[in-house]
Amino acid sequence: MARALDGIRILDLSHVMAGPFCTRQLVLLGADVIKVERPGAGDVMRYYGHDKRFGRNSANFIGYNAGKRSITLDIAKPEGLEVLRKLVIEADVLVENFRPGVLARKGFGWEDCRKLNPRLIYCAISGYGQDSILRDNPAYDHIAQAMSGLMSLQGEPDDPPTKVGFPVIDTFSGHLAAFAIISALLRRERGGSGQFLDVSMLDASMVLMSSMLLKYFGTGDEPKRVGNRGFSLSATADMFPTADRPLSIGANTNEQFASLCKVLNLPELLEDQRFSDPAGRWENAEPLRAAIIDTLKTRSAEAWEIAFNANGIPCAVVRDLPGIARHPYFEGRETFTEIDVPVLDRTMKVVNAGFAADEDGPGSTESAPDLGQHTDEILLELGYSRAQIDEMRVGGVL
Repeated sequence: MARALDGIRILDLSHVMAGPFCTRQLVLLGADVIKVERPGAGDVMRYYGHDKRFGRNSANFIGYNAGKRSITLDIAKPEGLEVLRKLVIEADVLVENFRPGVLARKGFGWEDCRKLNPRLIYCAISGYGQDSILRDNPAYDHIAQAMSGLMSLQGEPDDPPTKVGFPVIDTFSGHLAAFAIISALLRRERGGSGQFLDVSMLDASMVLMSSMLLKYFGTGDEPKRVGNRGFSLSATADMFPTADRPLSIGANTNEQFASLCKVLNLPELLEDQRFSDPAGRWENAEPLRAAIIDTLKTRSAEAWEIAFNANGIPCAVVRDLPGIARHPYFEGRETFTEIDVPVLDRTMKVVNAGFAADEDGPGSTESAPDLGQHTDEILLELGYSRAQIDEMRVGGVL
């Protein structure tokens, strides 16, 4: 048997995060991804973080580009353009995240490439889409978070707008692009031709925030910041202090509230008419929280986590990243894989695809490529001779 994308070749002209994250997902499904980089410099993500232990491959570059092949190519030179033309002809999918029009001006826009390869799937990832009124605006993740309204939803009601603490839109845009590519490959397999895919970070953020947008579209009410309270806005679906660490509880329904009172040994709360239904608990949230907190402070967060979950109440300790990365939950799971990192002289964990399959599931144990590591290998596959490769290298093409 084979993984879903075995035999599929991806031409990766992307850089930084959204595009490389997309193509990394395709690597995990078996695709052969050829990453095209500038000679001498490469993807700027190689240098993110300024951690000299990684040499010129940052931890994020390693994680997003593991399993790919790297070719260096100066497409400002005619010989470089010719190599790129041959790569396009051989590819199943092209992924790029330049600003709209950049590749078209070099003769490698969608219309140009489809003439070279009618079966090509061309995925263009950008901040604001290929044909919108904002198409020429540059974008980073934190800019997209500001533009999309996402920052207006974070924090407590009186807080200023706050960014989500990691590049959530970049990551989700890459995931959405991978989903679009797989759908286009399936369409092509069923008799379709190549296809152009326009993936916008702003569009992706709307999908990401669909739960809030649907409420707004349905009611017209502007969403308010609710801090750590759950989506139900229940008074007992919130973060609470304990004897040591914060605890997030999700007692939404009447049954869950009854179980909460049982575990806390607070039967009087069930008898109090103020708390007899969700509306009453909402209106009287402050006295209810005060009563619950007094008891929660008598035990550790982990002790409450065990007790509440055992009684059907969704609950979790508010952990930091090292805390969850060490959690025994991941033992036997395929959430992470190990790859060799020669510059560190050890292996490093990287994130897998996020799902498991009983057969031919996602995964790759290959390391991230050094800049141009596979240049000769790829050019030989395209039919170039050793002499031609040496000549291009001397001429600064590679």
